[in-house]
Amino acid sequence: MRCSSEAERTPLPDDPALPGLAAIRALGLARAIPALGLGDGPVELLLRSHTPGNRATLEARAGQRRFAVKAYAEDPAPEAELYQAVAAAGLARDSGARVPGLVACERGLRVLVIGWLEGVPANQLVKDGKGARAGELAASWLWCAASLPVRLGPPCGVGRTLYQAGRSVAELGAADPALGAAATAVARLLKQTHPKEEAPRLVHGTLYARHVLDLGEGRGPGVIDWQQFGQGPVELDAGMFLATVSRLALRHGSFAGEAARAEEAFLADTRGLLDERAVAWHRAAALLHLAARLLKREPPEEAQALLAEATRLAEHAAWRDPPVRVEAARVSSLELVLQALSTRPATQEELDQIRRLLEEARERRP
Repeated sequence: MRCSSEAERTPLPDDPALPGLAAIRALGLARAIPALGLGDGPVELLLRSHTPGNRATLEARAGQRRFAVKAYAEDPAPEAELYQAVAAAGLARDSGARVPGLVACERGLRVLVIGWLEGVPANQLVKDGKGARAGELAASWLWCAASLPVRLGPPCGVGRTLYQAGRSVAELGAADPALGAAATAVARLLKQTHPKEEAPRLVHGTLYARHVLDLGEGRGPGVIDWQQFGQGPVELDAGMFLATVSRLALRHGSFAGEAARAEEAFLADTRGLLDERAVAWHRAAALLHLAARLLKREPPEEAQALLAEATRLAEHAAWRDPPVRVEAARVSSLELVLQALSTRPATQEELDQIRRLLEEARERRP
């Protein structure tokens, strides 16, 4: 959706949950966010994405300036703080790995304005026959992220992953009994074989292939869309990246070869950084999550393929050593927690309860 000028703009979505979007609709970008210093010149707006009741992203162009305007239903201050922290760590410069720089934060409107990173997303690289390049870029990012001294964000470990698994099982089961049974089997394997958690690091939280950008020859990767960042294992981001590459191959067989090359390059370049079984576990969990999301717009057969791959990976995560077996009473407790959280967000106390159950199970491991 384009807006050729502040005076002749195409109406943006009407979403009462996003006060920033409402202000831009009513006043125009320049008056809604004076800190941008746009003056009276023409501004072009393009609606890039919109999740009703949650968030919207606009691309804005004003003369030679170009940036992303992100309107939220929730307070964006934590994300703004993250952009400042990674800039201080050197990731807003013109070379090497990059994260968008913070331009403005209007907490009253719940709006962030960040710099625009222009590049080709890794999923498009796979489609363009450049799978190895996609894998190399994602691997380069993980090495960079693993060294960052940024300690911001909520916990993103096993507890949150199992909470998300519970929600996915509920959504898939409500849509299709067969999918629900397959999802339950995957979730059971995940609960029984979870990896040991090491010291947490900064993680993106939703490192889809489309969030990793090729900024050009001789430059490092760019990484965008940091809404779900936190502190967790590096394998969480690795698993999500590989899961989205797998999804592309499973849904479009013509890309399977390049997807395999992306995975091969990624695993080769992260050797020494990642635990293979932990990656398999997080990748299986990510596929379970993606299957539930996919079901909202695709037929059940699409989700079934993702669940089959998730099952294979979860079984691989348990291979060689005995899995972490939870006693029957503890399984029941954990399942009850997950079931209770399948239709609403978890509180911090509930996430702590999940982690406590998992720790008790690990202590009882022979």
